[in-house]
Amino acid sequence: MRPSLDENTRSALHFTLLGLGLVGGARLAYWWVGKLLLDGHPGSAFLLPWRAGYLLADPYTVVHAAPTLPLRLAVAVGYALLSGALAAVIASAFRIPAWVAVGRVVGLLVLPMALASALVFPPRSATPDPTTGSWRVCERTALPGGLTLPGTARCTTIEVDTVHVHLATDAAQLMLGGRVIGEAPHTGVGLIDSTRAALAVEVLDERLGTRRPR
Repeated sequence: MRPSLDENTRSALHFTLLGLGLVGGARLAYWWVGKLLLDGHPGSAFLLPWRAGYLLADPYTVVHAAPTLPLRLAVAVGYALLSGALAAVIASAFRIPAWVAVGRVVGLLVLPMALASALVFPPRSATPDPTTGSWRVCERTALPGGLTLPGTARCTTIEVDTVHVHLATDAAQLMLGGRVIGEAPHTGVGLIDSTRAALAVEVLDERLGTRRPR
């Protein structure tokens, strides 16, 4: 005789399996999109430590001062839950009968925007433009946790200059003149040594067609 599970246990198991499936599917989709964006640009793989896990359309874009990807995703979910809870409280205060549904709808609306911010729109980024020989540097208004607000990008153009590496205490920084344009941790499992940083600089030089004196 097979052991039977009560309804609560079955529901918990179904929820756990569904969660594992969603996480696995999301990781697979993230890997596939990242691979697709790098196709045809093999050298850009050397820049991945300076992209902070963002899925950026230009494979040569580097990112500065962004929290780690797991933290950004956790913050995105947190903002969605907080928005939903706040909407539910407001709806309840106005005696709206379906206040729970209001909270769920608001949370579901906020979640995709928060995830897009966590995956696609970094607070600070720099992109080399080979057609003009310049850099496009963009900054966005950021909330606590590193998520950015849509429509707040402010971009400037910087004439081409030599990119060099500054190995700080806890990060390898890509510098353009006196400005930090990219930052990657070089401690622990994410060790970035001077050789790897030099390869990243070489890729950016080749992208802009600049030649560094030997």
